[in-house]
Amino acid sequence: MTYPNREELHQEFPELEDEDIQQALIFVSSYLDDRIIELQNRYESVA
Repeated sequence: MTYPNREELHQEFPELEDEDIQQALIFVSSYLDDRIIELQNRYESVA
């Protein structure tokens, strides 16, 4: 589940502190690869 803001996250998990969330984001970001994937353009322009 995703939460658009921390307020909703705190409502669902009141035991979490902002530092807990920050540490989780740092941990997850260390496993993400930044890369660009080229996608073929399957749509034609309509004039």
